[in-house]
Formats: sequence, structure tokens, C-alpha cells
Amino acid sequence: MLEFREVQPDKFEEIWPFLEEIVKAGETYPYPMDTTFEQGKSFWFAPGARVYNAYLNGLIVASRYLVPNKPGLGRHICNTGVMIDKRFRGQGLGKQMMRFAIEKSKELGYKAIQLNLVAVTNKVSIKICKEFGFEVIGELPGAFFLRQEKYVNAYVMFKKL
Repeated sequence: MLEFREVQPDKFEEIWPFLEEIVKAGETYPYPMDTTFEQGKSFWFAPGARVYNAYLNGLIVASRYLVPNKPGLGRHICNTGVMIDKRFRGQGLGKQMMRFAIEKSKELGYKAIQLNLVAVTNKVSIKICKEFGFEVIGELPGAFFLRQEKYVNAYVMFKKL
């Protein structure tokens, strides 16, 4: 059973090992592949973000942020991201983390979730999003620079809550 805890920036050192690995792969997040600890911390704990770590038997296995997609008149729509430690992938954590994100977003008063840049090559995330009712509302040509090797399209995905 996963335990979710809201965390503050002082817990970033727990997240960093798998965040760094995921970012360096250059396959799912648009952060620079050479992101430093401090840069990663500022990305994950962006202004207005709420961060939740998932623990299994006391061991961190994943982290998720929820943040207003835009300030002011757009803050009723949230954006979210998740990173799962590779040692725990393929065990259904992606679905549990998505279920948590949807429930927590509703609890926080958001009206919808918008995912701004989902690389079309990120098949697992796209499948999970669609299973939870997200729709592709746009496709951005060449918007993601996969592994700094080639440009691939990216989806904008949306779910009304």
C-alpha cells in the first residue's frame, strides 16, 4: 500500500536520484539533460507547486507535483508531473499516482488537469492518461527534442474534473 505525504523542498534529496536519472535520459521531461540538483529542485518545487512523495514500506518510490497551469484567471486548471524510481516501474505505480493526482486535484479545488507537453513517444504515460479519461486536445509538431537527437511531436492532454 502506498503512503502519500506532502513534502517541502528540504525533501528534494530523496527525489533527486530518480529525477536526475529520468531527466538525463531526455525521453519524458523537457528539462535540460544536464540539470543540476538546484535546478531540479526549482523545477519540481516551482512557485505554487504542491509536491507529494509516495512511499512503499517507508521507501520513496515516486514523486508527483500539482501546480496551477497558469496564474490568475487560469489557476483553476492544474498541471501535474510524476517521476517513478525505475526500480519500481511496471508494478502499477503509474496508475496509483494518477488516481492520487486526480483525487488530490479535486480536493484542492481544481476544475481540470492539463498536461502541456507529453512526448508522443511516451507510450506508457499516454496509455495511463487515456485510461483515466484524459483526451488529446492538441498535437504540437516537433515540440519535444527527444534525447537531444530528434524532434518528435507532443500532445496537450486534458481532463475535466
